[in-house]
Amino acid sequence: MVKVERTLPAPASLLTESRKENGNYALIDVVQQLRQDFHDKCYVCEMKNLQDPQIEHLLPHKNGKYKEREFDWKNLFWSCGHCNSVKNQKKYEGRILDCCEVDPEKALSFNIEMNDVKVLVKNSNDEKAIKTARLVEEVFN
Repeated sequence: MVKVERTLPAPASLLTESRKENGNYALIDVVQQLRQDFHDKCYVCEMKNLQDPQIEHLLPHKNGKYKEREFDWKNLFWSCGHCNSVKNQKKYEGRILDCCEVDPEKALSFNIEMNDVKVLVKNSNDEKAIKTARLVEEVFN
């Protein structure tokens, strides 16, 4: 996981679609901008040229809860299906680092030991760093 610079302003379709009863946040301008901003890499595992790219919501929006997050440009991330499914567990909900706001490499260090990915937290009081470390280890191991 690395720091990502998000392009602003948000793609125009997000505002238009957010006003619709059944709007779609995955229109071509959003997909293209996310793919470009994230260098066509999953924001968690950093795999490139994804076979199953998905638009991931860092903070949940499903079931009518936090509906305003569904079209929030700062809440949309480029992800692979595997990482999206692992991350979408209750234990990670709203508890991981936002790599567009925080440089993960300032909060975490990444190592490979005996074919396992080990993620170390630099500040043991940083709850989001701790959860992010667990997420990355779960994704890879």
